[in-house]
Amino acid sequence: MIYKFKVTSSEVDGFVREIEIGHEQTYLDFHNTLQKSINYDNSQMASFYQITKDGQRGLEIALFEMNTEEDDNMNVYAMDVAMIREFASKKQAHLVYVFDFFSNRFFDIQLVEKGIVKSNTKYPICTLSKGDAPIQIQLDAENFEGLELEGLETKKEKTADDYLADFDDEFDNGPEFENLDDYEDLI
Repeated sequence: MIYKFKVTSSEVDGFVREIEIGHEQTYLDFHNTLQKSINYDNSQMASFYQITKDGQRGLEIALFEMNTEEDDNMNVYAMDVAMIREFASKKQAHLVYVFDFFSNRFFDIQLVEKGIVKSNTKYPICTLSKGDAPIQIQLDAENFEGLELEGLETKKEKTADDYLADFDDEFDNGPEFENLDDYEDLI
């Protein structure tokens, strides 16, 4: 069985991707195909979320497994083990794909069709590609409005004095040496 998903963006008018994927393939396959179709860096953090009937994010299918054995959060699955058929149905036909966690930016994904496998097609495949995708990571001054950034250190070039300031030259314990000959006298 093949699932066809339509991917759109509320940020960019005219952006559409349609991805066909086999029911036994994983959300990691979906992630990689989508990333390749829009030329994003597929190593950046991303997650699929099922959208509940009341419009809230429900079950998460994350790029990386972040649960520990002590976690009892059963609403997070790893993309590499979550198969398409397990989490895509007509009841849960709406997903979002968060590709920029810092700015909470995402694509809307709708399951538009289920069909039969075409014998000469290798899945997953992007069957429709229209428009340019939004930039992947959006970091600009507008996104920092309202954030408390006073305690954050910004990168600056260190001087030799900056490195030396990290060492405490005052030793209260032990003998003082002015040169190596003084050290040899103790041995």
